[in-house]
Amino acid sequence: MIKHKGSSQRKNFYRKRHKRSIHWFFDLLDFYFRRKILGQKIPLLASFKLTYRCNLQCIGCPFHQRAKEDNSHMSWDQAIKALQVIKEYGCRIVVFEGGEPLLWKDGTHDFNELVLYAKKHFLSVAVTTNGTYPLNVPTDILWVSLDGVKQTHDRLRSKSFDMVWSNLKVTTHPKVLIHFTINNENWFELDKVVELIKEIPAVKGMTVQLFYPYRKDEESLTLSPSERKAALKKVIQLKEQGYPIINSKNRLEAMIENKWVC
Repeated sequence: MIKHKGSSQRKNFYRKRHKRSIHWFFDLLDFYFRRKILGQKIPLLASFKLTYRCNLQCIGCPFHQRAKEDNSHMSWDQAIKALQVIKEYGCRIVVFEGGEPLLWKDGTHDFNELVLYAKKHFLSVAVTTNGTYPLNVPTDILWVSLDGVKQTHDRLRSKSFDMVWSNLKVTTHPKVLIHFTINNENWFELDKVVELIKEIPAVKGMTVQLFYPYRKDEESLTLSPSERKAALKKVIQLKEQGYPIINSKNRLEAMIENKWVC
């Protein structure tokens, strides 16, 4: 009897995925038991910034300006220690951020190696990227920032739209999500963006968050109360129309009243 290599590889893939799904189930069961029944304060998700280094200079983001500061770029040992601390707190999901996390490197260690380490210790590993580098990282979730149609995105994010769009069109990552940061220059383009991303099969949905200034000189992008209300009502409307908005309706409504606490 001849065994085909491709068939064997597929079986091995599905066997590993099934095993991980079972682990997911029991680990989450333990998490919710400890949190809901025992009343333990355990965070589900944690994120941290691997580096302040970035190839873009986006409006409203100060981190590229801090890239030369001390401790602006984690070493491999620091990153591993941070993951261990997050794990000890009971977190099940970790999100890598930056700067641009895909730029992260320490000696022979690169970002993909760090992701593979994290996947051994967390149920889900994600990254938020500006999308200008090839989207072939081994994370479970890949968030790509897109802050408007071409003209708006280019104005806000260093003329990077074409590069991001090209990478989105060719990625084979199994779970790509768009991350839209709502500010007073792009909130009225939400409907255009959800239509636009329908062109990309790899994109499974979109999350939104409100812009919050890190510094006083960035406050010009902040939504007024009326703009915030209009923008979030638009997001809820799009969600009810069937667009793949990941944020829950309850959370969006809490954000309208400025009652949502992260």
